[in-house]
Amino acid sequence: MKKLILIISIISTLHAVDGYKGFGLQVGEQGTGIFYHQVWYSNNTLQWLFHSRFFDVKGEDFMMVYDPYTNQYRSSGDKYVLIVPMFGGVKYFPFADKIANNFAPFLGVQAGPVLTIDGADSDKFMERWKRSRGFWTFGANVGVGADFLMMNNMIVSVGAGIDFLPMDGEVDGEKNYSGAIIHVGFNWRR
Repeated sequence: MKKLILIISIISTLHAVDGYKGFGLQVGEQGTGIFYHQVWYSNNTLQWLFHSRFFDVKGEDFMMVYDPYTNQYRSSGDKYVLIVPMFGGVKYFPFADKIANNFAPFLGVQAGPVLTIDGADSDKFMERWKRSRGFWTFGANVGVGADFLMMNNMIVSVGAGIDFLPMDGEVDGEKNYSGAIIHVGFNWRR
């Protein structure tokens, strides 16, 4: 079932015709990431979307430490977890055709499969990810935001929400990587 959802998402992304696509940055309680999304227009108040991101989880006690002997910075308290949600969802614009400028506030709901990659505890990058384990779960996101329509068919999107990312068992000491998240996205119309 999870593979079917992934295949349908990829096919629909490749065949989208009316809408926009973009990328952006996200910062949350659990870490930071980059995302890609694609949006299709349904009508003035509703848009469908596909959203995927690479989210690097940081530990609660993560800190950059300066080593005066080597004159280098190194990280302390790292968690080697990468979360890759692949969500489908909807954006609802409650004030469509009621605001006469380039400001379009929205409510968003997304859900879908989540791939969590748990890297091995190692100081060497290749060794850490070569011995990693992957887990599939189901997650969701709810949030609010606003699209700012710019010149040249650009759209800047800002928003905040809550991720619901339960794990299937324990991943690097945690059973849940849910939390608040904010994002800034840069989009272009097709």
